[in-house]
Amino acid sequence: MKQSMKVGMVLLVALTVAMWFGISSVSKKKEVLTSQYNELETQMFEKESAFEDMLTLYDKVEGQISDILEKENLIQHQGNDRIDRRNNEKIFKEISMIDDLIFRSKQDLRQLEDEAKSANLKLGVFEKRINGLQAELNERATVITTLKAELSKKDETLALMISQQDSLNQTINAQLTDLEEKALKVQQLTAQNSELNKSFLAIGTFEDLQSKGVVAKEGGFLGIFGKRVALQEEADEKSFMTVDRRNVQKLRIEAASLSLVSSHPLGSYQILPGDSEAEQVLEITDPESFWKVSKYLVISKKI
Repeated sequence: MKQSMKVGMVLLVALTVAMWFGISSVSKKKEVLTSQYNELETQMFEKESAFEDMLTLYDKVEGQISDILEKENLIQHQGNDRIDRRNNEKIFKEISMIDDLIFRSKQDLRQLEDEAKSANLKLGVFEKRINGLQAELNERATVITTLKAELSKKDETLALMISQQDSLNQTINAQLTDLEEKALKVQQLTAQNSELNKSFLAIGTFEDLQSKGVVAKEGGFLGIFGKRVALQEEADEKSFMTVDRRNVQKLRIEAASLSLVSSHPLGSYQILPGDSEAEQVLEITDPESFWKVSKYLVISKKI
């Protein structure tokens, strides 16, 4: 009887352990699936928001092109009448407004193309519509150039006004192009600097860091010196927080003690007590030397 009870107890314990591991496994899978769902939901929301912004900009350009066409028809009608001082001022005003609409539409189209590329969406049909707008805008620009030439032949005063306006527009466009090129160079240099200064940070207890595959114990002799905690070079970068090392000079960390797992020269940093016993401060005193060996900063803490 006692033997049967022992066997029954062993089976009960085994069943309980199996159920616990099963529940734990299901719970972990549920956490992973929930995390993946939330990530997908966020991505969908961002894509939907980006697409709505592009549609708004598309409608704006489409409306501007319609305005250009309407003003073209108005100028052509006025140009058929006898041109006098009163009439040429009206015509010139409409021409100036068309020039402005063409300029703004080109800027908006460029922005629309950039947003379509950066949104990383498969928008084959939408890209065709953008190309259609671009072709229509080019056609309107060609028509207005021809119209200007025809009107200039009819009236010397209007011809002078159009010539001066075109010259001013060319100067402004050249200056804007120059500014855009400089802004692009600054953007590229900034991106290069950000990439050069990109580093990876991980902070946690040894157990936390180990579970993420960031650190492992290796080498040494158990019972004498113990095993050394080492950074896992093949660790997934997703396990780290991406930081700009230029912004990491002083880290206040909730911990009783800290130690650096990643390699950094002694004298390039110091660990100081914080404002309370439960806080430690890592201060990087020589950033150039500190980051010279490794772009990873891994901090093991004890709470």
